Amino acid sequence: MAEELEQGTNDNTTSAESGTPQEPNTQGNQNTILGGSGGDNNTDQNTEPAEPTVYDFTQAFEGGEVDQTIADEFSKLLNGVGATQEQAVELAKFGSKYAADLVSAYETQKQQALDEQYKGYAETAKETLGVKFDETVSQAAAGVEAVEKTIPNIREILAENGLGNRLEVIQLFAHIANMAGEDNNAGNGQGGSTYISEEERAKMLYPSMK
Repeated sequence: MAEELEQGTNDNTTSAESGTPQEPNTQGNQNTILGGSGGDNNTDQNTEPAEPTVYDFTQAFEGGEVDQTIADEFSKLLNGVGATQEQAVELAKFGSKYAADLVSAYETQKQQALDEQYKGYAETAKETLGVKFDETVSQAAAGVEAVEKTIPNIREILAENGLGNRLEVIQLFAHIANMAGEDNNAGNGQGGSTYISEEERAKMLYPSMK
């Protein structure tokens, strides 16, 4: 009996020393997250990427008009975060309202700045003309009436960009009124007190020149 055990031991030792390859025991092997012997590890790598969602933004805008270029760029962003159709519409509505509010706020501030500028024109005219302000404005109004016969929309033009508040324009139309008065007096054979010399006329047209 002892001889048989010794012989078996010798046979196993000889087999190990001889370098004969042993069959690996694969029964207990399990696939892991990072690898394994199974063939299913590459399944996810071979899966085709999901088709991007095509969002419908017509519900987000009045009239259903959508800028396709903006819609495509916005869709890429929404697909990146996995937004649903409902979420996409709500985000589009929010973005549209936000942009509209920005534009409205800008236009309001712009108009307020222009109003202040036009008010500044009027204040400059009052300060410069001083006690002659009312008289000059009255003459200018008569000049506007004279020009209106030829240019019917002159008042609309003067209302744009605060033009009617500018000192130079007020003086110009006052001068036009004086010239119109001269012509009328000359046609009626009247003169004298309303006559304006060339030098005085130049001063009225070009008050900055001395």
